[in-house]
Amino acid sequence: MFRTLSRYQTAVDVGFAAVFTALLFGSGEQDGAVGVVLLFGFAVALALRRASPALALGVAWICAIGQMSASLGTQAGNLAILFVLFATAAYGSPLVRKLGLVSVVGGGIVAALFLTFVAGEPFVPDEIERTMGDYATQIGIILTGSWAVLGLSWALGRIAYANRVSVESKHRSELAEMEQTRALAEIAIEHERNRIARDMHDIVAHSLAVVIAQADGARYARAAEPESVEAALSTIASTARDALRDVRGVLAQLRHNGDDVPASQSQDLGTLVERMRTAGLHIDLKITGDPSTLGVGGQLTLFRIAQEALTNALRHGDSSQPVRVELTSESHQSTLRIRNRVRSDDADNPGGHGLIGMRERAVLSGGSLTAGQDEGVWTLVARIPVMGTAQ
Repeated sequence: MFRTLSRYQTAVDVGFAAVFTALLFGSGEQDGAVGVVLLFGFAVALALRRASPALALGVAWICAIGQMSASLGTQAGNLAILFVLFATAAYGSPLVRKLGLVSVVGGGIVAALFLTFVAGEPFVPDEIERTMGDYATQIGIILTGSWAVLGLSWALGRIAYANRVSVESKHRSELAEMEQTRALAEIAIEHERNRIARDMHDIVAHSLAVVIAQADGARYARAAEPESVEAALSTIASTARDALRDVRGVLAQLRHNGDDVPASQSQDLGTLVERMRTAGLHIDLKITGDPSTLGVGGQLTLFRIAQEALTNALRHGDSSQPVRVELTSESHQSTLRIRNRVRSDDADNPGGHGLIGMRERAVLSGGSLTAGQDEGVWTLVARIPVMGTAQ
C-alpha cells in the first residue's frame, strides 16, 4: 500500500504539505474550526500523495464529503485534490489510476451539482425566477470547468508515469546490453583460453614426444652406433628450438592480437613428417593438390591436427608398422587421412584431450574430424573447407 521513498522525497512531501498549510491557514480560519480541520485533512492527503496514492485519494474524498456536509463552498485547500489526482496517475497501481480517473468524472459531477443547488452562487439573481434551462446551463459550465481542471491534473500524472516508464525501460535495456556485452566478452575469453590451451598442448606434447624418443634412441645406440648420437642430439636441439619458437608465438598472442603475431615457420607438413621420421616413425606421405588454397588459418589447423595425430602414433602406435599420411586438396576442401596400427598393450586408449582438441580445431574451421579404431588400426580423417565454402 505504501511505496518506498527516499528520506529526501519524504522530507520534500512533508515540507510541501507544511508550507501549503501555512500559506492557506488564514483562508481556512475564515470558515471556522471545520475549515481548519479540512485544511489539515487536505494537507495530510498532500503529504501522502506519493507514499500512498490510494490512501491520499481516500483522505481527499473524506475531506470533500466533509466539506459538502458542512455546506462549505470552494476552499483554497481544494487545490490539494489536483496534486492527489496527479499522484494517482503518476505513482499509483493500475487500479488506483482507474480510481483516480473515476474520481475525475464523479468528482466533477458531484461538484457541479453541489455548487449549483447547495453552496454555489446562482448565475441568475434570486429575485428572478430561474428556469430548468438556467440550472442546466450552470451545471454544464461548472461540470466542464471541473472536468477540465481535474482531468488535466490526472492527464499530466499519466504523462509523467509514461515518461518514467520509458526512462526505466531504457535503463533496463542499457543494463541488458551491458550484460550481453560482458557475456560475449567472457565467451570470447573462454574461446581464446581454449585455443591457447590447445596450441600449448600440441606444441609441448609433440616436442616432448620427439625429444624423449630421440633421447631413448641415443642412449640405446650409444655403444653400438656412436655416430647416431650426434644425429639424435641435433634432432633434439632442432625440435626444442621449434617448440620454443612456437611457445613464444602462443605467449605473444596473450599480449597482442592474433593477427599481429607472425605465423610459425615450422607449420609445414613435410618438415613435420621429416622430424617424426627422425624420431623413429616410418611414415608414408602422399600429398595431392595444393593445400595453400586453405589460407593460413586452414593450413595451421591441418598442421596442428597432423602434429597431434603423429605424436599419438609415436606414443601409442606400433613403431614397426608404417604410418600412412594422405593429404588431398580439392577446390572446396582439403582432406587429411592418417592411419597407423596401435600397439596391442595400448588398444583401449581413447585419445584423451588431444582428440578433443583436434575435433575442436576442425569444427572451428568449419570442417569435421572423425577418428576411431578398426581391428587394431587407428584411422583419423579431417576435412577442412576452403574459406568461403564452409556450410
